[in-house]
Amino acid sequence: MPPAFSQKLAHLMPQRLAANIKSKAATMRICVFQSSYEGSGSVLQEVDNVPSQPGAFTSQHKFETRFIHKDKAQQEIDAAVAEGFDFYFTFLWGTLDDPVAGILASRYFESLGLPSCGIRSWERSKTKNDFYKTARLHGAPRVPGVDRFPLFVKPANGCASQLIDENSVCHNQEELDVALRHISTSLLEARIRRAHALGIEDPIEYASSYDCLGRDSDDIVVQEYIEGRDYTCSVVEMGQSCIALAPVVYSMKQPANKESFMTFDRKFDEETYIELLQKRENPMLFERLQQVAIEAFMVSDCKGSNMGCDVDLRATPTGEVFAIEVNPQPTAFLPTGAYQDLPIIHSLPGGHPAVINIFIANYMLRHPGQWDHESKIASTYDDFAPNYDTGVEGSAIPASVKRLADRFEFSGTVLDLGCGTGLFGRVLAESKKSSSLAASKQKFRLLGCDISSVMLETCRTLGFYDVLYLASMEATLLKISNSDYAKNVEHITCFSTIHHLRPEMFSFVMVLCFVLANRSITISVDEIPDTYNEKLKRKGLDFMHSINHLANMDAFGVPKGWRLVSREREYSWTSPATGDRVNTTYFRFERVDVDDRDVMIKGPELPIN
Repeated sequence: MPPAFSQKLAHLMPQRLAANIKSKAATMRICVFQSSYEGSGSVLQEVDNVPSQPGAFTSQHKFETRFIHKDKAQQEIDAAVAEGFDFYFTFLWGTLDDPVAGILASRYFESLGLPSCGIRSWERSKTKNDFYKTARLHGAPRVPGVDRFPLFVKPANGCASQLIDENSVCHNQEELDVALRHISTSLLEARIRRAHALGIEDPIEYASSYDCLGRDSDDIVVQEYIEGRDYTCSVVEMGQSCIALAPVVYSMKQPANKESFMTFDRKFDEETYIELLQKRENPMLFERLQQVAIEAFMVSDCKGSNMGCDVDLRATPTGEVFAIEVNPQPTAFLPTGAYQDLPIIHSLPGGHPAVINIFIANYMLRHPGQWDHESKIASTYDDFAPNYDTGVEGSAIPASVKRLADRFEFSGTVLDLGCGTGLFGRVLAESKKSSSLAASKQKFRLLGCDISSVMLETCRTLGFYDVLYLASMEATLLKISNSDYAKNVEHITCFSTIHHLRPEMFSFVMVLCFVLANRSITISVDEIPDTYNEKLKRKGLDFMHSINHLANMDAFGVPKGWRLVSREREYSWTSPATGDRVNTTYFRFERVDVDDRDVMIKGPELPIN
């Protein structure tokens, strides 16, 4: 395909996504790029024979896989782009040392500027040694030292514990010299491949130049061996924040020698498996693993991938935790096998369908110019803000919200998403004032957000809200996740607002709500009929297109550690613009055990030395 045609496609595809976003289409056609093993001779070909399958975990989007070969990656990528996909998942994992598509293929795809998430060329270009250097510069996360025996020897670019064996642990200089000679010899072919990829004139000479470097080789790691157990913690990127999920621990057949660590053979042994760590068994270790994983993500080059990462960790018997490696794909998307995504399945609210939408939403948050409907919606609400309360009072919404305020407890800090002119704050204050003496002693602090500045001005004059944010729901949740309020939001409410969100952003917002709220979430889902949107389009108001998220809410389910205590459906309002009657379902979720939450959001900023 001519380069000029490729560039034309690259120009048109973001416009295609923008059109998709503006129309709020629920289904995307998504291409998954996978590295092909065909003809590669890779040792992983036999053990890594089931590709990632995002499409097996959701019915919302349509996924199609395209296998990319290292020697014809550009042509195959161009062919896939020509098919007109809306979005791309890139799982091209090869480094310059590997015989499969990776860095160079990803770099070419990235140059096209298409909407995507996945493994990035800039991350794969960095070695484990680069990660350790950066971690030491920042002072976190803690990584193994380099001076004291026993020392551990492994490739700086490897994956799947390749070239790690029983001789990798060295107790003295003699053993270290033997291990270095062995691994240097084993890396010959990888170094030749790297030389070819770099365009070096004499690859053999380049590879041979490493023979005398020993532990100074930039493609070999020599670090202190950490006695302990192996863990992995998945970190999911959420805009500028991230969420660490429940860690997993590795169980494997114990070796004959005293050191226990993952080798290539043990990793793929039928007796090796992962187990989800239970927080109640050791809460301090659980949270320490998550914190170190977050620190590792924050200094890694996985930021900006729109996905996140897996962090391999090692914990000593005394509870010290070290970051060993950062892997750029936090979700394997494997329907079967020993390495399924247990953290996604059991600890991320919404599971695999939600994480897929999070990856897409991350791209949207980084490219707000491709979906400009928010400013038009805000302007529309600005215009009818002076008459908004009059219109709402004529609906069933105030009575419904009052029943919820009377029935449920809202003491502590309450975050009201899409607060508008402050209906919930007014109703809550009146409810507690008129209720019993015991209930009236409930103290609450109200935070609110809205995209309409005029609506917020009306809200501010009521005096019920302590803090107001002129921002979208997702931006407010992310801002609060990095503020002093992060650990103190007891309740989250959202009334007659969620229908403005695309399905991907709906999942994003719901995940953040379940992560941040300590005690309850109360939300209304308006069942917007198709006729409503059709009439808006005829009036030239297509940017006000709304979505009935009832099916999305049901599909999201009730996350672990929560219970659905109330679900009530009733008539709510009639549109003054279209005349359509809208029913609303009100949901009330309550956390079962605050102390048993098994996800951690971001954590403190890292100190810079």
